[in-house]
Amino acid sequence: MKGVLGDELPPAIRAGVVQHRKIDAYTDAHPHVGDFRRVIAAEHGHYARVIADIFIDHFLASRFDEFAGESLESFLSRTYARLDPHEATLPGMLRVVYPRMRDQQWLLSYRTLEGIETALRGISRRFSRQPKLAPATHLLVDARAELERRFEIFFPDVMEYARTLW
Repeated sequence: MKGVLGDELPPAIRAGVVQHRKIDAYTDAHPHVGDFRRVIAAEHGHYARVIADIFIDHFLASRFDEFAGESLESFLSRTYARLDPHEATLPGMLRVVYPRMRDQQWLLSYRTLEGIETALRGISRRFSRQPKLAPATHLLVDARAELERRFEIFFPDVMEYARTLW
C-alpha cells in the first residue's frame, strides 16, 4: 500500500500497515542492508534496492519457521483469515492485488528461485523503463553464501526493532 492511509482501513489492519512501513524504513536505513545491496549493485545499479528487498523476502520465506517460530503456511493462513472479511473495503489497488496475492500464493512462492524470478519479472513491468530484473535471480545461486551471510547479520536487528513496535 502506498500513499496516505485514510480511515477506510479497520484499525488493526491500519496499525499493521503502519508497522510494516516502519520496519521497511528501518531495514532500508540499516548499514548492513547497504552491504547486502552492494553485492547486487555491481550488476544492477539503481535497481539493487528493489532486487535486495525481494531477495530479503526470499531468505525470510525460506527460513520463516526459524525466525517466527511457526510455519509460513500457518502465518499466512492466520493473516488471510484476518484480512478476508475486509477484502471488499481494502483501498485502491490493494483490493485488486490482495486476492491474487493470496490465491496465487505469492509469498509462499518466494521460497523458490522460480517464484523470485516471477516476482522480479512482475516488478519490472511496473517501471516505465521496464528493466530486466529477473536475470538477477542468478545471484541467489552464484552469490548465495555471501547474500545469506549478510542477511544473517542484519535480520536479527530487524526482528529486535519489530518487537519494539508491538
